[in-house]
Amino acid sequence: MNRFEFISMNNPVRGFIQDRIEMQQIRQLVQLEKDKVVLEIGCGNGNGTKLIKKYFKPKKIIAIDLDSQMIKIAKRNNVDPSISFTVGDAANLVSIPDKSFDAIFDFAIIHHIPNWKDCLNELKRLLKPGGQLILEDLSIETFSTPFGKLMRQVLDHPYSNMFTRKEFTEYLENIGFKIMKNKVHNPLSTIQYFIIIAQK
Repeated sequence: MNRFEFISMNNPVRGFIQDRIEMQQIRQLVQLEKDKVVLEIGCGNGNGTKLIKKYFKPKKIIAIDLDSQMIKIAKRNNVDPSISFTVGDAANLVSIPDKSFDAIFDFAIIHHIPNWKDCLNELKRLLKPGGQLILEDLSIETFSTPFGKLMRQVLDHPYSNMFTRKEFTEYLENIGFKIMKNKVHNPLSTIQYFIIIAQK
């Protein structure tokens, strides 16, 4: 994460958008009973973790991020004992047993991961049978729009390894997920992103 991305992710505007727009879209698509055990990958400063707790009321959240600095910030921002923050690689979580989670949340992290297929395989391993992947993410199409091309100049992403929406969806299906919901959003013709709800 470069300096621009760090500032973008750690400001009140980003938190407001995530709560009032993105999370509301997710809530319309997801049916998740309370008191579940969930994983959040790429938790960053912990704002998304707070929203998962607020709206879905899980019994336990494990939230991981590759950046130890972000984990420190998340721990400062969250004191709920039901939430555990730890440094971790979403494509390699061998310390966590199979079938540990009822649901896994991704708030725009997988497009950062060059070996994204390894990540999806790992998330499948970690989900219980019938568990849900709740994915909000970007694809290479995001960076093909006029605004996306501008973003590409300032954001440090693995563009040469980034998936298309079609590739991403087909790979989920190929490894055994059932796609329950698949929606594309492009608010004000700016950042184009998708929300996929998939069931193991």
